[in-house]
Amino acid sequence: MAQRISGLYRAVRLPLFYKGLMFALGADNGIRRYVNEALEPRPGIRMLDVGCGPANILAYLPSLDYTGLDLNEKHIAFAREIYGDRGRFIVGNAADDLRQDEKSFDLINVSALLHHLSDDEARSLFASLKLLLKEGGRIVTLDNVWLPRQRAVVKLVNKLDSGLNIRTPDGYLALLSDLGFEVQPRFFHDLLRIPYDHFVMVARNRPTSIA
Repeated sequence: MAQRISGLYRAVRLPLFYKGLMFALGADNGIRRYVNEALEPRPGIRMLDVGCGPANILAYLPSLDYTGLDLNEKHIAFAREIYGDRGRFIVGNAADDLRQDEKSFDLINVSALLHHLSDDEARSLFASLKLLLKEGGRIVTLDNVWLPRQRAVVKLVNKLDSGLNIRTPDGYLALLSDLGFEVQPRFFHDLLRIPYDHFVMVARNRPTSIA
């Protein structure tokens, strides 16, 4: 993964610090809007949350079959403690630890993760997730983005981000090319208390045509 992990950036890996930072930035309202306007989960579906962190998003979801996946053991332990009765929480990655779940998820959330991954890592991730997605199912992503004529404060915040692979919209869309998804992009410019630009991709798994 391409990210800063030394000094103050190390603190973001601690669940309580991460939750406190998100609260200070106004992520409570941002997560709610992202869920309602982009993720659009239906009650009862099966959902995978990749890079779930401490599973903050669970507080905003309807009753559904939730699986949270993250490489950070502390975040997963925190999620199990707080939300243990609401889902399954796994330390690991999609390629190695969810093979038994092939074609079983209706919705896969990939939030604030892609800008921490190289192009090869992100393409490999999407290839693995496609195997886990039902026909007609969706992968929804959310990341910060570089835009033309971007506000100076947004550029500064992007430069301070721990993720080293923030992309342009075309850069993010290229990660999904040749995988057979129907992709709908959209932007959010006001999810947080600070000026910030987010890029969302809603990628639908095309049903296999029957000859």
